Amino acid sequence: MGRITYLRFAFSLFLRDWITSVLHVVFSTFFAYGFLFGFFSLRTEKRPTDVYSIDLFLNSPYLVLSLCGLALIFMSIVRVMTRSGDNGIMMAVGGNRQGVVLLQTVELWIIHGIGFLFSLILSVFIPIGKSELVSPLDYIGSLGSEAILIGGVSAFIAYLYTLVDPYRSIRRGK
Repeated sequence: MGRITYLRFAFSLFLRDWITSVLHVVFSTFFAYGFLFGFFSLRTEKRPTDVYSIDLFLNSPYLVLSLCGLALIFMSIVRVMTRSGDNGIMMAVGGNRQGVVLLQTVELWIIHGIGFLFSLILSVFIPIGKSELVSPLDYIGSLGSEAILIGGVSAFIAYLYTLVDPYRSIRRGK
């Protein structure tokens, strides 16, 4: 069977709650595609926007990036909050804060990494822009900023949840 690692344990948590994990991956795919589109638009089209225009999302990459970023942050917060009972159990049986925070962060990286992979596949079928203008740097920049955003938010929220009394977390997680 082998030694259990944080990655393996996070993947087992991902599979344990597979219905919510699949829903998170689907929504993560949608928002990661928007993130890709925002990075592409930010790099290629820097026109001033008219707030009353129907093409607001096309002409305003900052709006697309901020909305998709906020949606990814909200998804991370919700996922960590639903794990409050698991955090309480791990802390009650002697788990350390760093391990619990790392576990939550790795699980969210798995979920959003799969979602980002699906958004890359989706961008082949529904291109984010003209193919001659799309750069690999759009994908790399989007993946890097999404990983930092998800990791930072999830680590902070998971750390806050480890400060709560473990038994209160267990009762709330039921």
